[in-house]
Amino acid sequence: MATGVDVIDSQHKNLLQMVNEAYQGLDKDVSDIVFQRITKELLSYAIYHFQTEEHLMQEYGYFDECPEEAAQHVSEHRDFSAKVVTARDGVNSEVKEEMEEILTFLNAWILNHTQNVDIKLGNFIKNKE
Repeated sequence: MATGVDVIDSQHKNLLQMVNEAYQGLDKDVSDIVFQRITKELLSYAIYHFQTEEHLMQEYGYFDECPEEAAQHVSEHRDFSAKVVTARDGVNSEVKEEMEEILTFLNAWILNHTQNVDIKLGNFIKNKE
């Protein structure tokens, strides 16, 4: 899952840890309010992470040299954020399966995005250094 860019890899680790903590909360039958807080924190951190990546894209010239890949990358960030908000706002915490589906989506998205999109950015940055 490593991109080779320390700050990105560290943030990915933190994101996955947050998802795992949310899963642990499900085992404790957390309330709707607690689940909302957990997903809000996760979304806030994801946005912070996306800003970090997009800053690096700008700093290393990714937007200029790979405009289509950069645009797709940013688009995936925006789509992810929108899906998390929609899912969070529509979840019924009394239906544990709904919360599990959201967390499964988050985990799968993070892993897929890292392995298929962030790795390209990581390679680009490493080649520039």
